[in-house]
Amino acid sequence: MAEDILSSDELDALLAAVEDENSGRRTRQKVVSEYDFIRPNKLSGDQIRILQRLHETIAQNLTMALSTYLRVNLEVSLISLGQLTFDVFRNSLANPTVINILSMDPIEERSLLTMDMKLAFSLIDRMLGGPGKSLERMRALTPLEQSLLDNVIKRMLKELREGWHSLLAFNPVVESREMDPQFVQVIPTSEMVMVTTFTLQAPGDLEAGEICICIPFISLDAALGQLGYNFQFANAQRQQTTQQRQQIDRVLGETALPLVANLGTARLSIGDVLSLQEGDVVVLDQEHDQPMVVELRGQAKLTGRPGRIGRRYGLVVEEVLGDEHSAPAARPRLGPKRLPGKGA
Repeated sequence: MAEDILSSDELDALLAAVEDENSGRRTRQKVVSEYDFIRPNKLSGDQIRILQRLHETIAQNLTMALSTYLRVNLEVSLISLGQLTFDVFRNSLANPTVINILSMDPIEERSLLTMDMKLAFSLIDRMLGGPGKSLERMRALTPLEQSLLDNVIKRMLKELREGWHSLLAFNPVVESREMDPQFVQVIPTSEMVMVTTFTLQAPGDLEAGEICICIPFISLDAALGQLGYNFQFANAQRQQTTQQRQQIDRVLGETALPLVANLGTARLSIGDVLSLQEGDVVVLDQEHDQPMVVELRGQAKLTGRPGRIGRRYGLVVEEVLGDEHSAPAARPRLGPKRLPGKGA
């Protein structure tokens, strides 16, 4: 029973709690939020989402541009967009790495475009006519290899400039190159940077690899304030460039589609079809002097007459049909007929 007796301290605490409850006072629990003073967050959630959509558009344009240049079906995808100090980013790079130091006129600060060596040698092998294989043992690039890789880097910088144009106008140009990350001192180690990472892959044709774009936040201060509703609306209505239109027209112009020229049709019973023999004559529903209708995916597009071009059969186009002939042209029905006999 002695254990059930409260001590004087416990009794005082109990009386104090009863008094607080009766007076209506309640103790509020404080919530402490984490904050990293070394790597503070520079972007809000909305700004990150807008920048992600911007760089996803850049990735799509890069896919089209590099696929055309390298003549391979590759895909460029955005895999991350982060904010960290330059020292952390530099320490994450392997040695060697293709590091392009960029001037961003009229922005005074320098930026970086990096590419892992595995992807770099794969691209060089592809440009030299090879299958796109990388080296087993990495090494620094020769001047000739660097010159070949510059052709790809220039196309990347072009798409980067056009993708950012609606938000921030700059002209990225390769100012110098490095292979060892520790020799890159163009950005203060404690400076916050935005790092955008793309992956480039073409299974069976290229070794997959990553491309990173590192831009100091101090360069983006003027543009970050515009990342709101107005920017989203303006970006959605961006007009197509002349070069993009020419690229689409060129791809569509080289697309092959089947044209079907119909000599005529006939309706036969299953019994007639099963009893067909060599030499039988099937009468079609097309008159001998009636022009043939040429269809594209079931739509009537041309009329013409058959002929021969050397040893091949051909067709002389007589008329190009307009949109009002979108449905297959109707032909007069002569009725199902089957005339057995030799020859046609």
